[in-house]
Amino acid sequence: MSGDDGVELSLIIPAYNEEAIIAGSLRELCTYMDDALPQVAYEIIVVDDGSTDQTVRTVEEVARMHPGVRSVVHERNRGRGKAVRTGFEAAQGGYIICLDADLSYSPEHIARLLEPLKAGVADITLASAYNREGTVKNVPASRALMSRLGNIVLSAGLKSNISTATCIVRGFRREAIDKMELINDGKDLHLEILQKAELFGLRILEIPGHLKWRNRNRKARSKVGVLDHIPFFSMSNTIASHLVYSYVLRPGTMLNAPVIGLLIVFLTTLGMFLWAWATRLLGPGGFGFSKIYNSLRDTLLAGGLTFVVMVSSLLFLIILIAFYFASQQNKRHHDEVYVLLNRMNTRLKALERERND
Repeated sequence: MSGDDGVELSLIIPAYNEEAIIAGSLRELCTYMDDALPQVAYEIIVVDDGSTDQTVRTVEEVARMHPGVRSVVHERNRGRGKAVRTGFEAAQGGYIICLDADLSYSPEHIARLLEPLKAGVADITLASAYNREGTVKNVPASRALMSRLGNIVLSAGLKSNISTATCIVRGFRREAIDKMELINDGKDLHLEILQKAELFGLRILEIPGHLKWRNRNRKARSKVGVLDHIPFFSMSNTIASHLVYSYVLRPGTMLNAPVIGLLIVFLTTLGMFLWAWATRLLGPGGFGFSKIYNSLRDTLLAGGLTFVVMVSSLLFLIILIAFYFASQQNKRHHDEVYVLLNRMNTRLKALERERND
């Protein structure tokens, strides 16, 4: 499959202040493509996301020696998601692969991401360091832990059997990109792609990835506060957005734990209350309405706290269950509206192409 100008594969690299490493990464990519995949006509698109250093100039210098390299520039920083989407729009290849600027996933992943796409067995391929056969090296322990936990939460919200939902290193068939109307400008674009790919029944295939955080002479990002030096707080925005997206992907997932917890509390306190009541009811004395009333009153007076906890847990349980069904209905409505709007958009684009032709 070839796109415009005979380009078969487009490699997209979002970059922000990568002056120190981008030249080496581009030369490494060109060498790999020329040696390992000489039959593949390729282009490398560096999307500069408003860098304040000499990233663009460095890319242009490399492009003079390697004609397949070109840059697309954002006048200001607009986010990694927007940079990837700009790369999608600029790509001319029938297949597209996104990579990190520092090549933490080595160029050898390109062939393994590309092969299932060309064979027609997948529409999207993912490099996964958290796959059973994947590896992670040189990543700070706190960052690796938060990333792994985050991916466990996110993967639980997906229908596809994948273990890494946040990695940028992915391969796409051109048709898969064209089918999805993407809007996210931040890192959540990677989750948006998976959500909409599943919605349209696109085939997602995960391949084992080998992440080796190079961080070669990379310019340090400036910190904005004291809390940003603490691993958890420095990733707090990402963690929060991922939790929200996990809820959006599958609302019931995040409600499972509190619902089960409240159910256990309710059943436990209900059992304690009924046992205390039954003990008084079956005690010495006759059996009648007055006995039932008095034993219930005494149980309530003696176990007031247990009764309050029981009723409170029941009320919260009912609220959460109602919220669960409302969320499921809202998600179903959202998915239906998105599919309908996407069909309308596809038809409008087809009519526009016919008019232009």
